[in-house]
Amino acid sequence: MQSVTILLVEDEAILSMDLTYRLEQMGYYVVDAVDNGPDALRICEQKTVDLVLLDIHIRGEWDGVETARRIREISQMPLIFLTALTDGPTIDRARQVGPSAYITKPFNDLNLRIAIDLAIYNVTRSATVVSPIQPATDTLPTEEPSRGEIIMLTKDHVFVKQNYRFVKFPISDIRHLQSEGNYTDIVTASHKYTLRLVLNRVLEKLHANEMARTNIVRIHRSYAVNLRQVTTFSEQEVQVGGRQSPSGGVTASSL
Repeated sequence: MQSVTILLVEDEAILSMDLTYRLEQMGYYVVDAVDNGPDALRICEQKTVDLVLLDIHIRGEWDGVETARRIREISQMPLIFLTALTDGPTIDRARQVGPSAYITKPFNDLNLRIAIDLAIYNVTRSATVVSPIQPATDTLPTEEPSRGEIIMLTKDHVFVKQNYRFVKFPISDIRHLQSEGNYTDIVTASHKYTLRLVLNRVLEKLHANEMARTNIVRIHRSYAVNLRQVTTFSEQEVQVGGRQSPSGGVTASSL
């Protein structure tokens, strides 16, 4: 399981350490904490960063707004400003780089968590490309609303909300999906993610991504597998990661 990765740009050392601790207690992963714009830009170019938290007043020639503008030139990752500056000209400049949120100091953990989750939700929703889905050939139970369950995609990763926070994992890590009633488990080598969604609905969401649409196929009323993780198969069953699943539709040509 991977947490959402955050780059922190803050020039007050004590506040930076405190904020890093608070973010990690919330379940996020702080990939780095820096105090200036050039270092922030370098990290965004070299590492996987899902979101940037920036103070506006930081060290060096670039302030937080200029740093955000330069990050925008290489990535559309969400940006959140954390600052004590609330004057009109500063807010106007900040607005021009399209931040996901503008949080004034002091702030509490709840406001910060809400801002981060909304930022991730909005960017992954806008990154999802919807493609035509072939309807299932069998009859499924009537679907219920998701009731707060969230599954979203970027180019290479799946984001799901578990225990009130977003976690992510590579699409390629999916081994199989198994449903029971209105619940579906997405299983990787190291974790199981349970969603209150029927299998057909989960596959519709996953198949909005080309990689998932090509590799993740339904083999049974209650099972789907990642073809790239299949080790053996027969007319009756498919084996993925040492686990056998009943087969009703996988063929050699699929593999």
